Amino acid sequence: MPITLVKQYSIFLVNQPGALRDFSELFQRENVDIIAICQDLRYDAAVVRIAIDTQDESISHSLTKAGFTSVKSDAICVETKNSKGLLQKIGKILGDEHINITNVYGSDSPSGHSKLIVVVNNICKAMRTLEESGIS
Repeated sequence: MPITLVKQYSIFLVNQPGALRDFSELFQRENVDIIAICQDLRYDAAVVRIAIDTQDESISHSLTKAGFTSVKSDAICVETKNSKGLLQKIGKILGDEHINITNVYGSDSPSGHSKLIVVVNNICKAMRTLEESGIS
C-alpha cells in the first residue's frame, strides 16, 4: 500500500450559497487535483480541509491572491484497497507509538481503492512507523 506525504490546506469559508463552488473553481482554474476533502460547518463559517499532491503546492499563493485564508500542513495519504478495520489498524499502529491523530478523512473510488488522509502530531515518525508496519 502506498504511503505518501501530501499537503493539507485548511481553508476558511463563509457559510453561504455558492461559497464552495467559488472555492472549488479556483482549484479547477489552477489545474490542481483535490485528492480528498472534508468540511466542518460552524454557524456562519466553515473550515474546508483538502488534501493535494505535494507537487501542486503553488495553490497556496493562488488561495491568498483570491482572498482565502488558509493554513498549510503536512499529512499522510494511505492509499489502499477498501478493507474493514483499516482505520482501527492504523489507529492502533500509531497509538502504540504515542503518535496522536489530529484529523482523518478520506475518499473512495469506484475501483474499490481508498485514500485515507491522516494528520498527526509527528509526521516523520508516523510515516516511518506505517511503512515499517507493512499494513495492508
